[in-house]
Amino acid sequence: MTTNRPWKAPMSVTTIPTTDSAPLTREAGTRLVEGWTALWNGELALAEQILAPGFRLHFADDFDGTGSAATFGRDELTAFISANSLALTGLTFAADAAPLVDTERGEMACRWLESHTGGGDVVVKSGIDMFAVTDGRISAVWSLTGNRRFDA
Repeated sequence: MTTNRPWKAPMSVTTIPTTDSAPLTREAGTRLVEGWTALWNGELALAEQILAPGFRLHFADDFDGTGSAATFGRDELTAFISANSLALTGLTFAADAAPLVDTERGEMACRWLESHTGGGDVVVKSGIDMFAVTDGRISAVWSLTGNRRFDA
């Protein structure tokens, strides 16, 4: 089922699990994805709370500011987010569907939308992120961005 508006979770990102060795639950995974989205929307202080020490982001795309097969740690990611927020007018991110949470493997996946204004037009891209979670924090993300929205 495809919707025309981003998925909105009923939970608040104010209570995000951290360094909890308990198995990943659907609720905790959903909150981590909410925190990840909030981080991309400029809440940079969340990085230390939701990202594990040694965190790595692996980009599948080669675009401005990343280079081929770029990987970012926590500090590089927050600098990248800050630079993109300044470079792209009205940049926002939103989950496009409820995240999938594999409680047994400690992994998640989420589709997302990015929108900003470019040349007077609204530009919308979509992507998918796959997450590994260790001790209640995101330890790795593999991210793929597309130039069009995922539609059924």
